Amino acid sequence: MKDHAIVAELGVQVNVLTRDAGILTDARFTMKLSPPVEDGPVTSCNCSICTINGYLMVYPLESNITWLSGFDELTTYTFGPEMIAHSFCSTCGTSIGGKSTDPNFFADNRALNVRTLKGVDVDALKLRKVDGRSKAIKLPSDAPRKLSR
Repeated sequence: MKDHAIVAELGVQVNVLTRDAGILTDARFTMKLSPPVEDGPVTSCNCSICTINGYLMVYPLESNITWLSGFDELTTYTFGPEMIAHSFCSTCGTSIGGKSTDPNFFADNRALNVRTLKGVDVDALKLRKVDGRSKAIKLPSDAPRKLSR
């Protein structure tokens, strides 16, 4: 396993960037994530919260994420139909991603904001545009999924 943040292979450690006392740091959250985000696609949605937070999302299965540190420091926020609990740093407010609150709506996936992953070249990602502003919330059809029944 490599100890860097560019997710280029299965099981690479990822450091999440947060703002701590005005300084960008990667010490607050670390995780192992697979598959690599660069294998994309990465979702760019125009709904209100994605636009405001600058989200570029991937939707790995929860079982493909191993939190090494910081998970207990995340705070959540829900709005509207409260289907998604948006996760952010309880100290600085950096928006990390989200998790479904509905056991029948992609309960086994977690949304991760790739803009918060250290070392990911956002310009090199394969973006998929989603018109979330005018559509009901749904994950991309090719997102890894394990639907709860």
